[in-house]
Amino acid sequence: MDDAPAFPALNSAQRLSSSASSSLAPPSNMVAPGRLPPPTSSLGPPRLAVPARLPGGLTPPPTTTVIPAKPRQKVVLTPGHSPLDWARLTLSGQNLRGVTSFQKVTPSELKKHRRKDDAWMALNGKVYNVTAYLPFHPGGEQEVMRAAGRDGTKLYMNTHAWVNYDNLLKECLVGFMVPEPEDSDDE
Repeated sequence: MDDAPAFPALNSAQRLSSSASSSLAPPSNMVAPGRLPPPTSSLGPPRLAVPARLPGGLTPPPTTTVIPAKPRQKVVLTPGHSPLDWARLTLSGQNLRGVTSFQKVTPSELKKHRRKDDAWMALNGKVYNVTAYLPFHPGGEQEVMRAAGRDGTKLYMNTHAWVNYDNLLKECLVGFMVPEPEDSDDE
């Protein structure tokens, strides 16, 4: 029993700090057990300071602090339509794009694809054929169809900005948004 190690270890930070102050009291910034820290405000929980810009010029991700007016509806996916089934389908080599090559898509062309059997949507300038993804969407087909045939970037970012749609829908990429061509009637 004489071989038992000393506690705290001889070269530990605890032993070094205890030699500086021989008191066994907790540090002054600690709160004693059973006691609450003094309130910082009577208006609610303390807020964390988030810098407007992070080092390197990056901005922090958007945060959601507002409780949605409409509670989230749970959707039961049919068997064979789980996220893993979607991943398996995207790796299968099937043409989920519905086109043979990438296209330049105008807003008027995008509007033509807003049916359940032919649904395209634009997200941040990229156009995706989401027809195959409809039965796999955890929020239900009707939620995806809200953005079918148009630019769904704002809706998408308000709903679930944390989801990497670029990776999720990479096999559904049809092309890129371009502005409508201007009629050049030089008479």
